[in-house]
Amino acid sequence: MKWTPVSIHEVVAEFLKSERDTAAGFIQSAMTSIIDNPDLTNSLQNHLRLKLLFIIRRWIVGEIPLDTIWYEVQNLTDQELNELHVIARCGWDDPGDRNELRKVAMRKPEKLISGPIDWRRPVLWGHSKDGPFTIIEGNHRLIAYASNSSTSGLKISALVGLSPTPCTYHIHDPADVIARDLWK
Repeated sequence: MKWTPVSIHEVVAEFLKSERDTAAGFIQSAMTSIIDNPDLTNSLQNHLRLKLLFIIRRWIVGEIPLDTIWYEVQNLTDQELNELHVIARCGWDDPGDRNELRKVAMRKPEKLISGPIDWRRPVLWGHSKDGPFTIIEGNHRLIAYASNSSTSGLKISALVGLSPTPCTYHIHDPADVIARDLWK
């Protein structure tokens, strides 16, 4: 796999593009241009996109460790699906399967609405390039893909963040990460 460093601004822009339809009520028409055609070198646009993403998904964004280093990874394939875990503490948890993507897809299948060729890049997070990785953005798409037994041939880019710091949404990290951090 090819790991190319990217800025947090690229991750935020991609996350917002993925959330565009879900967050239509928060996005004013004046903001659509900075989402659809982001200028990642424009600090004001970057700040506005981050603020908007925080409004929409603050409970996730606020928990991603600040020391996370981001990469674009070429390519996520069917083989890597076994390294993916659905986001923890968001309604999919089952201690029996530790939120492994394929197992979540078996117990909570979703309908595949569009093929991977039409997807935005999913956002993943973990501690090392060896995985495992938590799906931060793209859970429904990847669950639907894994639910559909006739799918194969996945080959998409993904944005992957790596940090040694625990994250509450990573099933392999303790659930009380927030409390322990606040009361040190």
